[in-house]
Amino acid sequence: MEATGEHVTGKWIYWAELGAGLLGAALALVSPIVQAEGLTHAFAHAMEQDPTWAEARARYAEVLADRDLARAGYHPVLTVAGRATANHREVVGDYFGLQDIDRSDDFEAVGYSIQLRQPILRLDRWRQRDAASLRVAAAAARLNAAEVDLMLRVADAYFAALDAEQDLEFAKAELRAISDRADQVREQAQLEIATELGRSEADAQRELARARVLRAEQALLTRRAELALITGEPTMVLSAIRSYGYLPELSTTDREAWVQQARESNPLLVATRLESEVASRAVDIERAARLPTLDLIAQRDYIDNSGGVSGEREDSEDLIGLELRLPVFDGGATRARTTAAVARYEQALARQARAQRQAEFQATSAHSALLLGREQVAALRTARSATYDAVEATEGGVFAGTRTEVDLVQALRERFDAERALTRAVHGYLLNSLRLKAAAGTLGTPDLMSVNRMLDD
Repeated sequence: MEATGEHVTGKWIYWAELGAGLLGAALALVSPIVQAEGLTHAFAHAMEQDPTWAEARARYAEVLADRDLARAGYHPVLTVAGRATANHREVVGDYFGLQDIDRSDDFEAVGYSIQLRQPILRLDRWRQRDAASLRVAAAAARLNAAEVDLMLRVADAYFAALDAEQDLEFAKAELRAISDRADQVREQAQLEIATELGRSEADAQRELARARVLRAEQALLTRRAELALITGEPTMVLSAIRSYGYLPELSTTDREAWVQQARESNPLLVATRLESEVASRAVDIERAARLPTLDLIAQRDYIDNSGGVSGEREDSEDLIGLELRLPVFDGGATRARTTAAVARYEQALARQARAQRQAEFQATSAHSALLLGREQVAALRTARSATYDAVEATEGGVFAGTRTEVDLVQALRERFDAERALTRAVHGYLLNSLRLKAAAGTLGTPDLMSVNRMLDD
């Protein structure tokens, strides 16, 4: 099943043209001199600035170094040692066949030793090398999961900030519209065309709208700060969703297909599977510590004594051979380490089971939310158009005297609420499309670019 952004087909869903002027006016408040940055720009900033992503990359580099360390266990080891000493030696008694010696001497000695050791049979190191390769694969899957997580965190924070920004613009536009109506009601009340009760209710609606503006301003500051935590860019200018466009469709609507894809490709699940295999190899490594080892050894020793009881001499020795070691008893350390490795393997299996359930849940949840989200967007588009019709009808009723100004203010509020609900529903749909692909293990930069193309330049 293909679920990448490169193969997504789109069905154009045109949003109602009514209200486009309002949204355009709100977005026009942003200075045209400042270049707006889309979702892909935010992700690029996050790749450079996010501490969590930097930590994940450093952890991957650490595992690569550990792999090289494990490989070194089967490489030859060359050791060179040298020594220069000043010595004082006393000999009393028999010494190599000489009797009744009583002698002391001061002399210098210079020597060196060169040893080459090549492991031949080290089963624990062979298994360490294999386990290290598996750890690298697991770390790569973890790094992929961290990148996917960064994409989702950027998208969540970006659309949350965009929601807050648009909430503020809608709140300001709502305040302006309600204030204008409240002023008209006040003038009509002075001319005794409207009642004092109507004026009071209109004034109350204006104050409530002003309070919503203040609340929206605070929410925007918070959301932009949360985005800056990831991107390191506190002054990023956001690009909003166009007032027209398409919603990307699923490559398949079969929920079980997405769940199966998650079982196979979810990056965290893949990582935990590999980590379980690493833990299994760790048990074998500890058990291999009981087995004999065999090394090839080549060595040369040289010493130059300038004196001593044996007199001035030069000694050298060359050897080559095999060294066999058989562990007999280590106080129970090997058994204890093996028991601990088995316990860690059981923990890894439990983490794998938990990761699989989580992947299945994420795929099921995002799939359901996506299907319902498309229906919600369609319903809210219809509802938004209806609210514009309601405003026009209420305006006509006010002019005919069958409706009050308070009714018109309420109709305006319902229109702005419909605008906000539709915008949030579209954002939610796009986020759920990214979450579904993340759960299935197919989310990549092309998917962000696909969403980014729906944003204004």
